[in-house]
Formats: sequence, C-alpha cells, structure tokens
Amino acid sequence: MLEPREPRRIVIVGGGIIGCTTAYYLTRHPKFNPEIHRITLIEGTRIASAASGKAGGLLAPWAYPSSIVPLSFSLHKQLAKEHGGETRWGYRRVRCGHLTATGREPTRETKDETKPDNSEWITLGKRDTAPRRSREGLAHMLPEDLDWLLAESADGFEDISDTDCTAQVQPYLFTNCMAKLAKERGVRILLGHVEDINYKEDDPAAQDTSAPPKPGRSFLGRAVTSVTYKDNITSIVYTIPASTIVLAAGPWTPTLFPWAPISALRAHSITVKLQKPLSSYCLFTEISPRHNTDKTTSPDSSTSSTSTIVQARKILPEILTRPNNEVYVCGRGDYNVPLPAAADEVEVSAQHCQELIDAVASISDDIRGGIVTSKRACYLPTVVPARTGGPLIGNTGVEGLVLAAGHSCWGIQNAPATGKLVSELIFDGDARSANISSLDPRRVL
Repeated sequence: MLEPREPRRIVIVGGGIIGCTTAYYLTRHPKFNPEIHRITLIEGTRIASAASGKAGGLLAPWAYPSSIVPLSFSLHKQLAKEHGGETRWGYRRVRCGHLTATGREPTRETKDETKPDNSEWITLGKRDTAPRRSREGLAHMLPEDLDWLLAESADGFEDISDTDCTAQVQPYLFTNCMAKLAKERGVRILLGHVEDINYKEDDPAAQDTSAPPKPGRSFLGRAVTSVTYKDNITSIVYTIPASTIVLAAGPWTPTLFPWAPISALRAHSITVKLQKPLSSYCLFTEISPRHNTDKTTSPDSSTSSTSTIVQARKILPEILTRPNNEVYVCGRGDYNVPLPAAADEVEVSAQHCQELIDAVASISDDIRGGIVTSKRACYLPTVVPARTGGPLIGNTGVEGLVLAAGHSCWGIQNAPATGKLVSELIFDGDARSANISSLDPRRVL
C-alpha cells in the first residue's frame, strides 16, 4: 500500500454502475486528496450504456451475497438522502409480491404470425432468493392498490416484502448521477476502448512486460503500470500511467483479464409509458395462457401494427412500476448470442420483447393502453461456476490490479457497497465496512 502522501494514479475501467460508484466513493474517502491523487474512469461507449442502463433497479435485503447486501441497502438510503435521490434518480420504497395469473385472450385482429419460442426460460436470479411461502399460502384476492391488474386474471398473490425493506432506483439516472458527482470531485471521465492493461515484473530481465500475467504463482512479482486506450472520437491511442487499476468492465472483464471466471447472460426488457401513475410494486409473475394451444393476439403498442403469438407455455416476467408513469418489464435470460465487442452492438430479439409485451398486456388494461418506449437487451456478468459465488471484489494477486465484477442481476443493489469497499482496499489496504473474504478473486484465479 502506498503512503498517504504518495501520488496515486487510479484508473477505473468501466463506466457502469460499479465503476461509477467506485469513482464516487474514492473521492469521498478521507485519505483522498485531489491535489496529489488522480482518478480516471474510462468507458468504452457511454456511461450506463450496458446493463447498468437497462436494469430494473430493485433494491432488496434478500439479495445476494449476504456479506455486502445490508451495507449496500443502507448506503442507497444514505445516498438518496444526501443527494436528493428521490428526485434525481427515482429512489423510493416499493412493495414486492409474487403473482400467478392466467392471461386473457386479446380481442384485436391480427396481421402477422410469430412462431412460439418453447426454449427453456432462464430466470435472471432475483426471484430465486425472494422469501416465499408454500403455494397453499397464495391468496386469490389482489391487494387493493393493485387495481391496475385485471382481477379476473389473478390466480394467486403472495406478499414478499413491504415498503420497509424493499426499494428501487432508476438505474440509468442513478449511474449517471454517480458519475457526475464523482466528476465534480475531480474524476476525469474518458470515452474510449481500453486495448491493454500493461504490467512490469520485478525481474528487470523479464521480457514482454505488456503481456497479461499467467494465473497462479506467476502473478507474484507482476505489477500494473498503465492502461492503453483508443479515444472514441479521434481514434488516437493513449497510454495512461497507473499505480492502481480497478477492472469493473462487467461481462467484458475477461477480455482484459482472461482468468476472470465471468460469463455473459443476455437478458431482454421493455419499458411502457402509461397515461397515469401506478402503485409502487415489483411483481415476480407466472403468467399462463388462457388456452395452451389456441392462437392469441395482442398489439405492439409502440407501432400501429399488431402481432400474433401462439402462447404454448407459462412465462415469468418481472414487472416494476416507476414514478414517472413508466413500467419496466424484464424477461428470460439466454446464451443464444455471444457477447459482442461493445455495448452498442448488443443484438435485441424482437420475439423475446414481443413475448413480454403480450404477457403483461394480457393481465392489465393500463399497460395494454400504454406506449412501448423501448425494447432492449443487455448482458449480465455472472461468475462461473455458480457454486464459487459472486461477485468478485478485491485484489487479484497482481500488484495494483483490483477486480470488481460478476454482480449478475444484483449490480445496482450492490454497487454502493462495492464502491465503498474498493475505496477502502485502495486507500486503507483492506476492506473495513464488511467482511468480503468470500468474494476474494484469489479464491478462483
């Protein structure tokens, strides 16, 4: 660890929520001195261009891993209070529930026909750890404030949590606010493609010092020296000196550090603009078709055309209402399309998005009458194999290289804790606000 008065050249790779909250908390650390320390954040496309700008934004104490969830949930509350998060990034408390429903048959005429997709539904993980009772505990009556759902479609409802312990943010706004607040404290934000992390060895006779270190004991004696990136506007290649590099590139992390055991799960989502605000809820749903073999139709509200879908099975969208008359809906995960080189090259499946539109329109007139404002996809960074746990937060064994990636579906929830803990690792030498030994990257490298 460097002495407090020694200049630190910290480079954060990745402008998603993990990179931006890390930048924020570094500038808030008591040992940060803008006169002698330099922090640079490099983002390949734009701030919050990947999963951080397309997530739902649920905050829940039953998220994972338990070692950082309570700290992060509390920090979200503190950030909102200190910086006006209710207004700036839509922070508010929400109620969370599980809904089973049978979708109605739409009534509009159809023009086109889409074949059903009967592939496996891969859940994104949030519902997997939500507290549940047995199916016998499901109530058939909806809560009064769920008046925007069709009561006749509901087969059962179960409360998961109330507003005392569940909240939400608008992730795109939250990430950009964290970046702005960090920039106000001196963080330099650059847009460019990081091409290399450069290293040195203790042995002066060592060759090929720009090559990544080999795993295991070969990490010993290696240290970061700089980051090379190509500017997005000028295409000029620059090399920035670095004493510490925080690798927070989400699913792209292995492209710069191949030994990071992180894979990419594609997830689709839509947003719908409504004519009125809805009660604040996060709903984990199971929606079955009215007739498994009948053709049903529903409109795509973002266009003047309609579509036909043969609903052959139950689907499980997550629905999150937002304070600006917006509803966010996310669906299944898949590994059908490899991770592209950049966030703006992600391939969106029109079929997967239409599946979400049809499902939520079949159980709500309010959503059915709204306008679809976005259809999108992103990649969630997941640690593999799953039994090793995630995310990975901490030193890698390479001097000066810190890993903060693999947050899966809980990146927004766990970002404040991650940022704070990384700031402690850098300025104090160890994490002090939580025990993250189970998340140490060196366990799996």
